[in-house]
Amino acid sequence: MRMSLAKPFKYMKLFNNKGFTLVEMIFAFSIFLIIASFIPISISMLYQNGLVEERLQKMEWEVFIAQVKKEVRMSDDVNVVDNKLYLKSNGQTVIYQPYGSSIRRRVDLKGHEIMLQNVKTVKFEKMVQGVKISVQDHYHQSETSIIRTLISEDL
Repeated sequence: MRMSLAKPFKYMKLFNNKGFTLVEMIFAFSIFLIIASFIPISISMLYQNGLVEERLQKMEWEVFIAQVKKEVRMSDDVNVVDNKLYLKSNGQTVIYQPYGSSIRRRVDLKGHEIMLQNVKTVKFEKMVQGVKISVQDHYHQSETSIIRTLISEDL
């Protein structure tokens, strides 16, 4: 019997038989805690996905309205027909119009540039020395902006 037990002890010397030390346990536990600390952050990001999209839509609106303001102020003539915004500048006609769930921009009835996405409704209204743009998006946010032209219009 002693012979059969002697062989396993002979091979045990090849392995580290000191055991699992306290330092190794603390190191493993700290790695576990670091990984576990990311779980609440990832869960909150999953629940806030809609909020991120709403904020992104707000930023897209700000960029869109800044581009339209620049183009309206540089145009020679501003007109609204059939809920389409017509801008004439340097012999070109630029049209802003609803297109599905987007607002698109076309120059001389050519091209197709998406300016704002996820739009539920859009309304262009002609005003004295300007235009009013009202948009409601798919997140039920409503935005309105009045853009004044730099040209004087005869009433």
